Amino acid sequence: MKPPATVLRRYGLSSPAHVAETAIANVWKVIRKDSTPAALKIYKNNDPMGEETGFALMQALNGQGGATIYHFDQSVAVMEWLDGPSLGALSRNGKDDLASAELIRVADQMHAAQPVVTLPTLRANFDALMTVKIEVTWPAGTKRDIIMARQIAGQLLNSQTDLYALHGDLHHDNIKGSPRGYLAFDAKGVIGERAYELANAFQNPVDATDLVTDPTRALRLADMWGQHWQIPPKRLLSWAAAHCALSITWAGNFGQRARTDLLTMFLGLIAER
Repeated sequence: MKPPATVLRRYGLSSPAHVAETAIANVWKVIRKDSTPAALKIYKNNDPMGEETGFALMQALNGQGGATIYHFDQSVAVMEWLDGPSLGALSRNGKDDLASAELIRVADQMHAAQPVVTLPTLRANFDALMTVKIEVTWPAGTKRDIIMARQIAGQLLNSQTDLYALHGDLHHDNIKGSPRGYLAFDAKGVIGERAYELANAFQNPVDATDLVTDPTRALRLADMWGQHWQIPPKRLLSWAAAHCALSITWAGNFGQRARTDLLTMFLGLIAER
């Protein structure tokens, strides 16, 4: 599979090598005119499916803590190539504490930039959870947990402090190594409380089920990250539970035990705190 020749000529790219296909795009490794590698992402149907807000944030960051964006429009993105490995690979290979420390360091870099950019609000991001209809067909435990998580989300959203331009989907597999150090990519871009930035990382990396479902690991991350940002660990765990419920709602997988059991674990840890 090759990208259109017109796209390569327009952006001065050559030597395309297809590396990934997602539900909405194809990605190639390419070479720029200055001989440096880059990632070329071409969206299917010329529709970035909401990723434009993430690119707006990454462009405003101008490479601080994240991959540099060379070009973005509704159909094509050209960005800095990150060779890896990902922080997810570190975690899966027994170096989770190191990966977790690097993750918050990357977040620090992005937040320090304080970019001026218009992004959707975190409250709007949670609309799906706050308005979802509780179905009688759901397992009883799932109904209980979704209702509880929705209440927690409402309390968090109503008491937000330290508002930042957030990556919005920061987790171990969205951060890779590069000659400039570890850098984030695939941002969603939202404005909200800083503590939310770490919420998705509690349920990542992928393909590390034993690690992610270990309550001692969740507590360790909450303590480590809470101390670093001077945020109560319980609040970080609360955002983790709220985001987990939001993820379940987005996917509509209310009967998938792997996700709902994780939500139950987070809620249990919050209750213990």
